[in-house]
Amino acid sequence: MPAARHTKEEAGPTKGERTAARILDAAEVVFAEAGFQGASLREIARRAEIQQPGLYNYFASKRDLYAAVLDRALTPMATAMSEAMRDATSPRALERLPAVMTDLLLKHPQMAALFQQALQDAEAPGQELMRDWLDRLLVQGMDTARTGTRGPVDREQLAIGVVAMFNVTTGYFLSQRVLESLGVGALDDPANVARQKALVERVGRAAMRR
Repeated sequence: MPAARHTKEEAGPTKGERTAARILDAAEVVFAEAGFQGASLREIARRAEIQQPGLYNYFASKRDLYAAVLDRALTPMATAMSEAMRDATSPRALERLPAVMTDLLLKHPQMAALFQQALQDAEAPGQELMRDWLDRLLVQGMDTARTGTRGPVDREQLAIGVVAMFNVTTGYFLSQRVLESLGVGALDDPANVARQKALVERVGRAAMRR
């Protein structure tokens, strides 16, 4: 019997793909710690365990690297919102959206810090990339909430609800030191994640007036 051929997916990522992912992981942390302006490509390369010139084999500039960090983490969030809107006939799909967003942020917990940087200093060089993403996500959040709202829509009230949901969802990922001070464990502790999901679902239902 001839040997089975392995697909690319079965074989796993290539060495180049693993290196690119390692660079993105390191860059996400460094950008979160230092901001776009303060982030050093030398430090990103050090954490990715490659020589700095090697970065340019994957990303043409710091700006391109920052854009790739954002795209990797935020494209799934935009997709999740779009899918929830398409599945608006299912109330549960809309109610589950905040928990889905929490799971996505768990894969990229540093994004909450990048959100905050953009909100605090939207005019800093490079921050317009995050600002554009934030605008897109918040508009999609408004559209999703409006889709799940019964009866007349108070746009201002809906906007406040979406902002509240955004703050509750992302704020959790800025609270590790608070959780440690309170003695309740880590952000990714399954019990804490379950409590956070229950909370954001309640906020989501309130935002959608359910």
